[in-house]
Amino acid sequence: MKTVDKRQKFRAVLAGGRAVRAGSVWDPVSARLADRLGIEVGLMGGSLGSFAVLGVPDVIVLTLSELADQVRRACRASSVALLVDADHGYGNSLNVMRTVEELEHAGVAALTIEDTLLPRAFGAGDKPQLTPVAEGVAKMRAALAARRDPALAIVGRTSASQITDVDDAIQRLNAYEAAGVDALMIPGVKSRTELDRLSAGTKLPLVIGGGGPELSDIDYLASRRVRVFSAGHQAFAASVQAIHDALRAAQGAGAMPPLAGKELTDWVTQAGDYELRARNFL
Repeated sequence: MKTVDKRQKFRAVLAGGRAVRAGSVWDPVSARLADRLGIEVGLMGGSLGSFAVLGVPDVIVLTLSELADQVRRACRASSVALLVDADHGYGNSLNVMRTVEELEHAGVAALTIEDTLLPRAFGAGDKPQLTPVAEGVAKMRAALAARRDPALAIVGRTSASQITDVDDAIQRLNAYEAAGVDALMIPGVKSRTELDRLSAGTKLPLVIGGGGPELSDIDYLASRRVRVFSAGHQAFAASVQAIHDALRAAQGAGAMPPLAGKELTDWVTQAGDYELRARNFL
């Protein structure tokens, strides 16, 4: 599938009336499996990028070039519309522009830019901080200015409802709407009461993640203008456990976990395609 088609697919989700469950994607294999399962939107969170590339926590030590390379690998392997967490844009507004340029070239369907102060400032302790609203607006405007394909969706993101309060979150989201972003991402929404307020106080399509059981009803989410929903990155955690258990079992300790059969392994590695190429060209 062409990149523009993936972006149009994501745009159609934003413009529709459904809430779509995003699937966690962190490499070509996970992206291709998302395709096989008919997942419409893939989500590469910042944590997944950091885990997959460096094997370290999401503490903003992954570089833009490392993220872009990993995104490119996932995008070329799959037709899933990939939404990528671009964190703070890797610096100031000029860095945001470079981030958009690189990720657009890598093939993303959409990307988020957030207003969290990243990386964590010296002496700030464990509590995350937010940038001023004006700086957040400047970053959103810079992201939009850097975009070359108008089909690429720019998503303004804030964690203010977790860090300060819902009123501050709504103020920030309104400012990003006015700047011209295509959708809004609100991670960590805790309750229906909170989502009701956030939905009533904004206008654009919403992307939310990390909600509890109270926020698992897709029809309710759709009624609150949520168009993309992530329940977390359980697929990555499951893969870590499976690799651990298989390696352990191969050393003679413990039972081997369920293994992918030849059909699935051949499909996900495109073995048949490469056998045909070898016959035709070797």
